[in-house]
Amino acid sequence: MTEPLLQIVPVADSGPARALAHRLSEADSLTWLVVTSPRTWKWWQIAVTELDSVLTEALARGLNVATVGAKTASSLPAAARDRTIIPSGISAEDMLGFLLEQTPGTALLPASARARRVLPDGLTAAGWQVQQAAIYGTVARRDVRLPALDGLGGVVVRSASAASALANLVPQPPGDFTVFAVGPVTSGRCRDLGWQPVEISSTQRGAVARAIAGHLRADGGMLEQ
Repeated sequence: MTEPLLQIVPVADSGPARALAHRLSEADSLTWLVVTSPRTWKWWQIAVTELDSVLTEALARGLNVATVGAKTASSLPAAARDRTIIPSGISAEDMLGFLLEQTPGTALLPASARARRVLPDGLTAAGWQVQQAAIYGTVARRDVRLPALDGLGGVVVRSASAASALANLVPQPPGDFTVFAVGPVTSGRCRDLGWQPVEISSTQRGAVARAIAGHLRADGGMLEQ
């Protein structure tokens, strides 16, 4: 079963999102638009209704686009999908490594309000011009109703924020209960919370499901975030 633990909310001030879109309208061939979540474009469009046309014009001027994962790439307008580079890896550290192999330029980073500083700090230190804006926020849902954990084989958490939200509901999972964490950042947060997660290195749903199948008992269940 699936029970979302987080709610996506708009940021209180959309000014930075609009300012980032304006910078996108000035992009050239040394500019990289870096999108790290499939949630980003939808919420950026809410703040900037003309965003798709701004992107199309920027692509015509040579804008480069990179995303973390194929799912994020598929969330972009069709005009960008064939032009999008998807580096290997699933973390901001992986994206940073890829960008540091490119000619330093300008990086535009639409992100969550809780985004880590890995990309902006790492790129700035390497001589890049960086502009980052909070596009959306995440808050823990207050109406979550979890089933009895005794009837489940494990739980999947896909972000550090989701792990924190789960901890508010279940401070200490039962001893025979498995926490599956997607990606190293989520896994690290789970360990900080005192859990011993099984880390899954791929964000693709099929790969996640296959990894879980290798660990769950035949009669186990699953709660996914």
